[in-house]
Amino acid sequence: MPLIYVNAPEGTFTDAARDALAEELTVIGLESEKLPLFPFDQSTCWIYFRDYPPAKVYHGGKPGGTKVISLEVNSFAGLPTTDGKLFLYNRCTEAIRKYAGIPEGALVPVYIVVREVETRDWGVFGGTLTIDDVKTPHPDQAPI
Repeated sequence: MPLIYVNAPEGTFTDAARDALAEELTVIGLESEKLPLFPFDQSTCWIYFRDYPPAKVYHGGKPGGTKVISLEVNSFAGLPTTDGKLFLYNRCTEAIRKYAGIPEGALVPVYIVVREVETRDWGVFGGTLTIDDVKTPHPDQAPI
């Protein structure tokens, strides 16, 4: 049930590309955590896109330049594992390459940070969840 923020300069993604990327990141996030792909589980993956004017994106102390994209992925501590994180880095980078229109073989300027949050520190609907709550929902549980 990752909570993902995608930070990018304005114009990096078309509306259609953003929609397709959100769907793909949802599946990647759940697969990296070894969670089921039931509609309920998919509804627990939230993705926020934040676009910034190119003049407000700095690297090397200067605005403009390469369209660097960053992902902030928040997940329960222990999810994903080290292998799951490597899977996440690889698949997210490839998805961004595809939807940002970056040619195959080109350097994909993506930075990904995974923050592991203890379940007691993750408030949901006025309470908390456990890893078992998200790993073993009923297949017919209604999406959020």
